[in-house]
Amino acid sequence: MITVETPASFEWNESNSQWVKNYLIPKTPLLLSLTQGLGIDINNMSETQFTQLCQLLETTAEGRELRNKMFKAWRSKKSRDSDDGKKLYTFNLSIKAGDQLKKVAKNKALNKTLESLIFAAKEPACDTKKMQQTIDSLSVKNQELKQQLSNAQNQSSNSNDTDTDDFDSLIKNDLQVAELAKLEKSQLIKQILLLKRKLNK
Repeated sequence: MITVETPASFEWNESNSQWVKNYLIPKTPLLLSLTQGLGIDINNMSETQFTQLCQLLETTAEGRELRNKMFKAWRSKKSRDSDDGKKLYTFNLSIKAGDQLKKVAKNKALNKTLESLIFAAKEPACDTKKMQQTIDSLSVKNQELKQQLSNAQNQSSNSNDTDTDDFDSLIKNDLQVAELAKLEKSQLIKQILLLKRKLNK
């Protein structure tokens, strides 16, 4: 009896058996000639019958070719299924660029290296956008704090009964001072310190 080796990852389950049947049905005339009309019912084929069919195909060159093509197609299908969210791209690179890509990749796969390079090129644009959003947000806060400082200055000049506790808590807010320092630098800090000294007198 001829022993037929199937791909290591091939199992006769519902999904794979259906794929085999769909693959073989268009090839029914060839199968009939290769099996000498043994009456194999592809639609109702069991795992045992499939094994027998593969063994029979091994006895002729045309049969072996059909079997090899079938399992090659199955491997391709399995590879496509496992590459979810991926697509095959074929393009030419100069030899110099290819050599440079291999150097950059070192021991990593070339496709993974290309992906990391592509995504790395996008990151600075994202960082710039986030930075601009932060600057815009800090600018708004800066204007609000300027207004609060102005109101506090007006209140302190009109009345000695200013609630210094509330004002001190505003000045002592480390996060706001840090944000103001980024935008207004030393000038605004000087104004805060001078105002604080006046309030402490």
